[in-house]
Amino acid sequence: MTETAPRRYAEIDLLKGLACALMLMGHAVRIRMGVPLVGDKLLLFLFDWSGPIFFFMSGMNVITFIEHNEPKRNFDARKFYLSAAAVLYFLGYTYNFNRNTMSQLDIFQGIAIGTAVVYLLMRTKLPTWAHFVIAAAIYVVYLRFRTRLELGLIVPNFHRMRTSVGPEADLWALARTGYGAGFARALPPLVRHWFLHFTPFFWTIFVYVGALCHRSVTRDPQRQWRWVAFFAACFVGGPFVARNVFAPGVPLLEGIYFKNAIDLSVRGVPSYVLTTLGAAGLAYLFCRKFYRGAAAMRPGVRRWLAARAELFGKESLMFLVVHWLMIMLTIGALNGVEGLLRARGRDVMVNFYLRGVLALAATMWAVPRLARWRDRLRASPMYVRNVVTAMLVGLTLYICGAVVGNAVVAHFATYFASIGFAFLYPHLRDSLRRRCTTPL
Repeated sequence: MTETAPRRYAEIDLLKGLACALMLMGHAVRIRMGVPLVGDKLLLFLFDWSGPIFFFMSGMNVITFIEHNEPKRNFDARKFYLSAAAVLYFLGYTYNFNRNTMSQLDIFQGIAIGTAVVYLLMRTKLPTWAHFVIAAAIYVVYLRFRTRLELGLIVPNFHRMRTSVGPEADLWALARTGYGAGFARALPPLVRHWFLHFTPFFWTIFVYVGALCHRSVTRDPQRQWRWVAFFAACFVGGPFVARNVFAPGVPLLEGIYFKNAIDLSVRGVPSYVLTTLGAAGLAYLFCRKFYRGAAAMRPGVRRWLAARAELFGKESLMFLVVHWLMIMLTIGALNGVEGLLRARGRDVMVNFYLRGVLALAATMWAVPRLARWRDRLRASPMYVRNVVTAMLVGLTLYICGAVVGNAVVAHFATYFASIGFAFLYPHLRDSLRRRCTTPL
C-alpha cells in the first residue's frame, strides 16, 4: 500500500520560516551591539517573537500529524511520535554542545517535550476549556519560579547581576563580564535545567494554544473570529499585564524589552507570553485567510522570497543548526574586512543590521544546498555510519582544539556534531516510521 503524503499548510511553513529568519536576525544583531536606541529596542522586541511563533506553529504540526496518522490501522502513531520526540530530545544535545548550553534545555529539547506533551493531551476527549485550564496550570509552575527569582528567594543578588551587565544589547558582554555564567551557576542544577532558556513550563503554552487554535478553525471556520478576539486581547493587553510586578516604575518599552541574555533566559513573564501569543495567533489567522502559498503567486521577487520562507519552514531543523555557523562565518569575514580598513587608516565598523542581513543571505544560500546534499547522500547504505563518523571527527577536533587552547578550532569543530544531527534525524525518523508500520 502506498502511503499518501500528509496535507501541507503553506501558511504554517511560511510562518515557521519567517520565525527562523527573525531568530537569526535577533542572534546576529545582538553580537557586538552597542546601546540600543528606541527603534533598536522595538526591532529587538520584534525579533524576540521568533520563538513563540515557531512553537505556536509546531503545535499545528501536532494536529496535522494526528489527523493524518491516527486513523491508520497499520501504524502505531503514539509509539512513533513519542519515540521520535525522544530521539529529537537526546540528539538535540549536539546543538547544546555547539551553543554551550549542556546544563540547560535548548530549543530542540523544548520542542521535543512541548510537542510530546501536547500530542498526548490532544488525543484526549477533553473540551477546549479544560485544555486551557491545563495550560494555565503548566504556566503557573513557571510563574512561581519566576516570581521567587524576582523576589530574590532563589538567587539573592539576581537584580545586581542584571543591572551590572550594562545597557549594551550585546550577547558577548555577558561572556566578557562572566555574569551570565555566574547567574546560571547560582541556580540549583535541577532549577537551571528545567526553568532556564527553553523551559517547557512556558514554551509548551505556545505549542498547546497553537494546536487548539488550528484544530478549532479547521473543524469550524466560523470560530476563527473568537480566536481573533482572544489573540487581539492578548496582544493589546499583554504589555500592561503584570508589568508593575517585573518592571515597577519603568516605561512601557523598557518593561517589555529584554536587555541581555540573563533577561532572555528567564523571559517567560506574563507580558511577554501574552503579547507574543497574541502576535503568533493573529499572524496565523491572517495568513490562513489571505496566503495561498508561493506556488499561487506570480513569478517574481515576492514569490521567490515566499518560496524560500516556506523552504525554511520545511527545513527548520537544518536552518536552526546552520544559522549560527553562517553568523560566525559572516562576522569573521566582516572582522577581516574591518581589520584591513583599519590598517589603511579607516576606522569602519559594519552596521549590525547589515551584518544580520548578510548572515541571513548566507543561510538562505546554504540551507537548500545542504538539504539537497543530505537527500542525495541518504541513498547510500553507509549513510548513518558516514554521518556518525563525521560527527566523531568533529568531536576529535574539538578535543584537540581544547587541549592546545585554540578556542576557534574547538568552537567550529562543534558544528560537525550539530549539522550531523540535522543530517541524521530525518533518516532516523523515517526508520522509526517503518518500524511502527505493519503490512496490511
